Amino acid sequence: KMILPAQQIVAHYKKGDILIAPFDEDQVQAASYDLRVGEQGATTTGRKLVNIKEVGYLAIEPGDFAILITLEELKLGPQYSARFGLRSKYARKGLIATTGPQVDPGYHGRLIIGLTNLTPKSVTLPYKDDLLTVEFHKLEEATTKPYTGPYQGKMELGAEEIEAITQSEGMALSEMITTLRSLSANVGKLSADMTWMKWVLLAGVGILALGIAIIGILVELRH
Repeated sequence: KMILPAQQIVAHYKKGDILIAPFDEDQVQAASYDLRVGEQGATTTGRKLVNIKEVGYLAIEPGDFAILITLEELKLGPQYSARFGLRSKYARKGLIATTGPQVDPGYHGRLIIGLTNLTPKSVTLPYKDDLLTVEFHKLEEATTKPYTGPYQGKMELGAEEIEAITQSEGMALSEMITTLRSLSANVGKLSADMTWMKWVLLAGVGILALGIAIIGILVELRH
């Protein structure tokens, strides 16, 4: 395999060997192309399809699993494959991409990306923001088995992807984190209450002991 540098990405795009739509030369990097946040997404917290273009962003809450679609449509000839990864600016914010990383020769469609937020803070993905970096590889010869899988021709999130998010059974990781935080707060309050009760009991025991001592002294004085 040979990784295509910037000038060859542009040249192969112009020849039609690699389709990127919409194509923007500003997205071409030294040996990769930056794909952007597309129009649709969903999260385990929101449990519904979000029109990112209308809302302006997709918010991924702590512990959330999210799916979204890229703005760009890709089409690879039989002699080209691609590998993608999350841009470092989002990786540094604690997001992990759980999809991929290879795009097979012959693939046509938009990429559907799974993301998990492992941080205690919400991460926001603005519409059309740079999200993924894609390397294009030229094979020594064209494959005889181009991609024909279930994601061929995917241009938007389908019912099965949304259903997996909106109708997932059990507690989502984000809900578990919220529950654990609530439990932690309750345990902290209980611990504080127990500390207060301990001091009250100790004070009571001290007063009782003092009372017993005073009574003993009074009894001795009467003798």
